[in-house]
Amino acid sequence: MTQRISVPLRRRVLWGAGAAALLASVLFGIRVVRARGVEPAARTTPATVPAPVDTGAVVKAAQLDSVPFDHSIHAGTYRMACLSCHVDADKSTTAGLPSVRKCMGCHKFVDAEKPAVQELARLWGAEQVPRWSRVYDLPDYVYFSHRVHVGAQVACAQCHGDVASMSHVTRVSSLTMGWCLDCHQARHARLDCGACHK
Repeated sequence: MTQRISVPLRRRVLWGAGAAALLASVLFGIRVVRARGVEPAARTTPATVPAPVDTGAVVKAAQLDSVPFDHSIHAGTYRMACLSCHVDADKSTTAGLPSVRKCMGCHKFVDAEKPAVQELARLWGAEQVPRWSRVYDLPDYVYFSHRVHVGAQVACAQCHGDVASMSHVTRVSSLTMGWCLDCHQARHARLDCGACHK
């Protein structure tokens, strides 16, 4: 005969297992950082924007995009604000991408003869979305909210670099735990594990 576990006890057991998994992942992260020889003095300070990380791989990935997008034209030449396309950044965990409808709002009239815009129009007519390579991605065990950072007036360039000068967006931040902690410390933001590991 099997014995049933009460609901409160089952919750405590599951919570304990979740807490143990979180602790193990944090300890693993610390071990990885130490194994790579990253010491606090060697980390990039938040006041400087580091050199691009693995630029070649990012540019190759961008060449696989179904519709090329040039930030140096939109954010650079035309000075479009980040939030005009990434409309969710100030109200969501993710920044979001503009809808094809938003893009076609201008491109029905602007540069309609260009092959990239014609491909965008084709996708619009077929009710499909462009395939764009992701440049920034965090592991699933890391919680990050664009809304919180935009609300704290962290400039987009602080993490993403001078996107207005990039024809293909390249990753400029390591996004390591040490890099994030340096920024939090400099801004007197939360340093406890629960800030980033929910």
